Amino acid sequence: MSEREQLLDYEGLLERLYEKIPPKSGTAEYEIPEPQIIRIGDQTVVMNFRDISQKLKREPQLLARYLQRELTASGSYDPGSGQLVLNVKVSRRVISQFLQLFLKNYVRCPTCMSVDTRLEKRGKAWILICEACGAEQPVKGF
Repeated sequence: MSEREQLLDYEGLLERLYEKIPPKSGTAEYEIPEPQIIRIGDQTVVMNFRDISQKLKREPQLLARYLQRELTASGSYDPGSGQLVLNVKVSRRVISQFLQLFLKNYVRCPTCMSVDTRLEKRGKAWILICEACGAEQPVKGF
């Protein structure tokens, strides 16, 4: 086989390979809804908390626990209304920053950057499992 034939054969094989590889999903910029907050005295109510947790594909109770831990505040999630009540004054910007950190640490796969992931608890450890590439990454617990 000549060098030219080998090169054409290689390019053909490479083309077939690229056709079989599925396109990456969820690697583009991922938009989290802007938190809609209301302050009532020393409390902050996140009105669209259920929508935010659905967009992040995580249980609202899990996300609420994360925010309460990071803000060192108590609070409660109301499944009926989908609102999170935090017993602390906090700005929309601060909540947005913590949601971005949550996305980075508990949603986005560090290997392929996909957001098609799930969290699984194994014993005392939390594992981030990527549905796109199959990578498993331990993450800090809640």
